Amino acid sequence: QKSLALVLVFCAFVSLSDSACSITPLNQGARFCVDRYDKSRHPMGSTWTNSKCIRCTCSPGQMGCCDVLGRVTSLSQGCIVEYDYKKCTFDVFNPTNPNIKCSYGRVGK
Repeated sequence: QKSLALVLVFCAFVSLSDSACSITPLNQGARFCVDRYDKSRHPMGSTWTNSKCIRCTCSPGQMGCCDVLGRVTSLSQGCIVEYDYKKCTFDVFNPTNPNIKCSYGRVGK
């Protein structure tokens, strides 16, 4: 039964890793979290947004991170997406004809 419980927990973490949010368990007694994108260290109880527009919170036992930007997963033919990581925004447009309305799908935010 312990093995089954371990497999279920592992599957939950795998499914969270590709979604808009993820939870990373911390070692017992950890006093800080390490951002997986820029490797910066953050004290327990802190919240920050990194250069990839991922907001993380460092809590006892875990670090939780969510995408605050959202990512485009599909878009109309001929359209492109431009991400602005300084403002955590994006724009979807047709570069050859700005009058064409672009439709898109996204995950996150």
